[in-house]
Amino acid sequence: MNRRAFLQWGAAAPFLSWLPSSVPASPSQRRVLVLVKLAGGNDGLNTLIPHVDPLYYSLRPTLAIPRHQVIDTGQGMGLNPYLKALKPWWDAGQMAWVQGVGYPHGDLSHFRSNDIWETASTAQRAPEQGWLAQTFAGNGLHGIVMGEQLGPLLGKDCHALAMQSPAVFLSQVSLVDDIAPATITPALAHLTRTQHQLYTAGQQLSSKLHQPVAVGVPFATSALGRDLESVAQMILSGVDAPVYLVTQEGFDTHSNQVVAHSNLLHHLAGGLDSFARAMQRGGRWNDVVVMTYSEFGRRAQENRGKGTDHGTASVQLLLGGRVRGGIYGDAPRLHELDADGNPQQTVDFRKVYGTLAQQWLGLKNPWAQFGTLPLV
Repeated sequence: MNRRAFLQWGAAAPFLSWLPSSVPASPSQRRVLVLVKLAGGNDGLNTLIPHVDPLYYSLRPTLAIPRHQVIDTGQGMGLNPYLKALKPWWDAGQMAWVQGVGYPHGDLSHFRSNDIWETASTAQRAPEQGWLAQTFAGNGLHGIVMGEQLGPLLGKDCHALAMQSPAVFLSQVSLVDDIAPATITPALAHLTRTQHQLYTAGQQLSSKLHQPVAVGVPFATSALGRDLESVAQMILSGVDAPVYLVTQEGFDTHSNQVVAHSNLLHHLAGGLDSFARAMQRGGRWNDVVVMTYSEFGRRAQENRGKGTDHGTASVQLLLGGRVRGGIYGDAPRLHELDADGNPQQTVDFRKVYGTLAQQWLGLKNPWAQFGTLPLV
């Protein structure tokens, strides 16, 4: 390997996060799971709203969404008005909510709870594999992350790409020349093998993305909108990845929550609606499930800063052509808060994970002891 080749490898290597021993052609994946991480701790009570419970309004005198603004679901709960772009999907029976989601003795640390959600383990020492990495096996591309953190796709046997955007990825891998693997030393063998795999991965993705299929639907210019548009473009262009991960930042709403949370939900709903319409237009809507997750929820009672502090149980949203619409799990029992003032967790999040791993992606379910839900 000459110096030029080594520098080219070094420039592009950060964008390669999967290193299978080979990259065989694989049959086209049909079913896709799109994860949307709501980073910071989404306030479930102001997302899926218990608007028929007077305690909701007592606990949140300035944060509660007025009854006349809540979008009624007909199932005792209501949608935040800033989620109105998703109402047609609810009416079509293609949107589901799981409420009371969490795990026993929820941790209020962003870092610790994030590890728990992304590894599906409450063990004191977090596993070195994300929850999806524990279910995948074999070669081929397992997932694409829009960003830098692989999260649930982290693991030595999970082959995932992390990228800023398809355009940036292609510009980086274009710097890499192919090179024959060398065996002079273990270190050089690793470097040359990595460069060869990066080149191969880049060529395979380039063949799909240099002439991408137009999504045909306008997306918002927010960071989430751009990432969801990139995911839609890759799916419609035939990139064979069963999992995609995007992140929306900003949900740690300790103060002045009303405006901040409303804007976040507005961008979330708009992005998901555009994505759903793009999938529908491209004939892939029945092949895709979108699932949100967040490291924890918020306290039931608002704080002095007109915000909410770290809580435990929250809600998850699922969207897709084959999603069985409805509300799953028990409504929050605001008269039975725990000692810290949090709604009780009633659905273990691993029940949701196991459902999608087993019933949607056709993978093994390491969390069968938690049961499944009829979500798909």
